[in-house]
Amino acid sequence: MIASLKDLAQRPAPWLVGEAPDRDIVLSSRVRLARNVEGRHFAHTAGESTLDELRERVLAATGRVGGLVGATVLNMEDLAELDRRFLLERHLISVDLVRNLPGRCLVVSDDEAEGIMVNEEDHLRIQTLRTGLDPLGALKGALRLAEELEAEVPFAFDERLGYLTACPTNVGTGLRASVLLHLPGLAQTGDIERVLNSLRRLNYTVRGFYGEGSGVIGSLYQVSNSVTLGPSEDDIVQELLRHTRQVIAAERKARRYLMESEEVGLSDRVWRAHGVLSHARLLSTKEAFERLSDVRLGSGLGILPGVDESMLNMLLISVQSAHLQIVAEASLDAPARDEVRARYVRDQLAIAHTRKDER
Repeated sequence: MIASLKDLAQRPAPWLVGEAPDRDIVLSSRVRLARNVEGRHFAHTAGESTLDELRERVLAATGRVGGLVGATVLNMEDLAELDRRFLLERHLISVDLVRNLPGRCLVVSDDEAEGIMVNEEDHLRIQTLRTGLDPLGALKGALRLAEELEAEVPFAFDERLGYLTACPTNVGTGLRASVLLHLPGLAQTGDIERVLNSLRRLNYTVRGFYGEGSGVIGSLYQVSNSVTLGPSEDDIVQELLRHTRQVIAAERKARRYLMESEEVGLSDRVWRAHGVLSHARLLSTKEAFERLSDVRLGSGLGILPGVDESMLNMLLISVQSAHLQIVAEASLDAPARDEVRARYVRDQLAIAHTRKDER
């Protein structure tokens, strides 16, 4: 069980570290399954007493599900707004759970790889996260959780339509599969919009690092399926995998072009970014993300050999505002956060450099 949010904030997000396929471009893969309890109103039309009853019923069921035995349960109404925003930054809850509190909760495994949002838009949002390009592994985990839960709590299902959901766009499989991509090569060559528009024409949704409603920061993009009715879960994820591999190939081509045609300029950009992160005394979230993006690109291309990519991935999470304040155990205004963020990044880079020298 997770001891506290501060302990969580001080450790790397497991789904962003470790060896994984194509991890220099694909940071993580996620699958979410929308499910609703049979015979109950959808969450947005249910009263507080119904939401509380549904939550207790789901929690009783999760206690008997293998992957969630001993999992941490966080009731949204028991958390301060800063705590909820921390969980959002951690990619464990959605904006919906930041804003809507009664009867809502998060159930999350110790390694953060498996979880359930209760009474979000749907009664259950079953979520699995995996490092790198592994949407099939995420799907397998999510379907296993859903199957075990359905044995305890019957889900609303129609023979013709499939799983019934609060939003018609999720009806059928109720599946949203996504990959988090780092595409600085395509951004710097100017090919990014062409690639993203091709994905949109194939009915994929493209969002920023924070998901729905967020802008792009640090050349990080979330790509997910839009179609949930018709194809099977496996077909949806296989298609996402196929198109993601095409994007990976395009990004690698863009990176090769930059190394061949603009090597000095690219190296200068990467080393300047490393210099800023190593010495800055004030650092905004946006600048931190942009400079980390440059350093991450330099690491992948061998311009900055020996830089720990897992550490860079960890920083993308831990430099965010709520994370900094949870660790500091204090409410910080924007200038104070910029100062704390810069110091934190300097310290982490210095630790990584020391470890490199010791090896």
